[in-house]
Amino acid sequence: MERTVEPGSGPILVLGCGLVGASAAAGWTAAGHEVWGHDRRDLAPLVERRWIARQVPIESLPEAGVVLLALPVGGILAALRRLPFRAGQLVTDAGSVKGAVLAAAEALPPGVRFVGGHPMAGEVRSGFEVARADLFRGAAWALVPRSAAREEGGREAIVALVRELGATPVLCAADEHDRVVSLTSHLPQLLATAVAAELEAGGEPLATALVGPGGRAFLRLAGSGFEVWRDILDHNRAEVERALEAVRGRAAQAPHALEDDFAAAQRFAERLSGEK
Repeated sequence: MERTVEPGSGPILVLGCGLVGASAAAGWTAAGHEVWGHDRRDLAPLVERRWIARQVPIESLPEAGVVLLALPVGGILAALRRLPFRAGQLVTDAGSVKGAVLAAAEALPPGVRFVGGHPMAGEVRSGFEVARADLFRGAAWALVPRSAAREEGGREAIVALVRELGATPVLCAADEHDRVVSLTSHLPQLLATAVAAELEAGGEPLATALVGPGGRAFLRLAGSGFEVWRDILDHNRAEVERALEAVRGRAAQAPHALEDDFAAAQRFAERLSGEK
């Protein structure tokens, strides 16, 4: 039986049915929700898989009870400023930057409940062709709510939806989120891209052969697309630049003064491994 987050509130509408959006749609459909999809691409394959009930035009937006903006960051910002959200709707996003998104959410009409989100899951490849209903299982999902007075129960509803996907909600502030992910996500992507570009530019025939497991895991990020990362790095530029300077400063101490950093890094790696 199909159900909605709140009786009579309407279906879940996923705007942007790429890897993240289609995976969320599949998971919520499996949990019993009615899910609609909107995308520039033909979503007939998702209807055939029964991951969404139907593809709808953007004019159907006011009929939705919950809206997930699973778009590149620039698209999320434009949607928050321009689309006709209605009072009572619950809106969230899946963008990798939260400060700029929360600022854009100030343009939403009164009565629209907004909770920023960022699932810490994904693949190098994009598109609904590689989506899967269990993409978020066991992953953290950052949630960045506005003030409690403006949420009107929105935070609790989004927490419940995130848990239905098998993810773990992590509540945090926008500045805290952007500072941490600049080191855990954005800078690793930037460095992997720079290293891979240098290897490609050098034309060294042994470059692909002499890559161990650690190097392959790191350089795997270099396969990510520019369209998504352009917006992320642009809208979190200050934090990424601070992270880059901090890491450059530590690396510049090599080789003699780096011993303490290796010890600290090993302790963090052990903590990270213990949380799996």
